Amino acid sequence: MITIAVLAVVLAVAVPSFQGVINRNRLVSAANEAVGVLQIARMEAIRRNARVEICPSTNGAACSGSNWARMIVRVASSGEVVRDVQVVGQGISVKGSENAATNNRIAFSSDGFARVGSGTATSGGLSVCSSKLPDAENTRDVLVAVSRVSVTARNGTAACTAADD
Repeated sequence: MITIAVLAVVLAVAVPSFQGVINRNRLVSAANEAVGVLQIARMEAIRRNARVEICPSTNGAACSGSNWARMIVRVASSGEVVRDVQVVGQGISVKGSENAATNNRIAFSSDGFARVGSGTATSGGLSVCSSKLPDAENTRDVLVAVSRVSVTARNGTAACTAADD
């Protein structure tokens, strides 16, 4: 009986901590997925010597909507879909920065430089948030500036605010 009581106390302490570790790992994994999508698009733009875009998609075949949790990498001139990616996870959401939300596009030209939104902005990105974590640790910003992709942890909000450009 004593062994069972000790085991119950240890489990009561360990399970909530382990759940936090799992949720943080889900957030980091989703942010890494977004980094991978940006890197694939840049690599394909250079390899194909063509403009390659990343945009939200509702069906995986065309750019549509504004929910970045599902996005496609496509060649701008032909519309060929290179990759269909879903950033999924329990409580995970993805939002575009102000520049990215302008036209719901992040593009790379054949020289590997980024163009974010509808204009000539060279910086912007995506915010990956988890509703399962406290606000102080629930957001990772995946940002592209010119051609560099970076990830930063940020104090977020329960509503998943977008990254600053």
